[in-house]
Amino acid sequence: MATFTIDAQLGGPAPSAPGHPAAEEALREQAAALLQHTYRWLDEAVVDVPQLAGAIPAAVAAVQLYEAEQYGPCVNQIGAVLGTLQQARGAFPALPAL
Repeated sequence: MATFTIDAQLGGPAPSAPGHPAAEEALREQAAALLQHTYRWLDEAVVDVPQLAGAIPAAVAAVQLYEAEQYGPCVNQIGAVLGTLQQARGAFPALPAL
């Protein structure tokens, strides 16, 4: 499984790219990759640390933004989820790297 570095993936608010198909596609791909990665990570981590289930509603909101083709807000939302999960890793050092 690939390891994502939050800072490398999310350098601040995601740009919007209306009218720029290549940029919009790149943002869509980034959003999809972050969503898939977060899902897989949570799927494994929640088994050991059930408290992490509290992040699921925010992750679902990111999926809804993706489905609505709101890729910039989706990346921002899942970035906030990843930030929260990164903080949780401090409390539970046995969790895998994000």
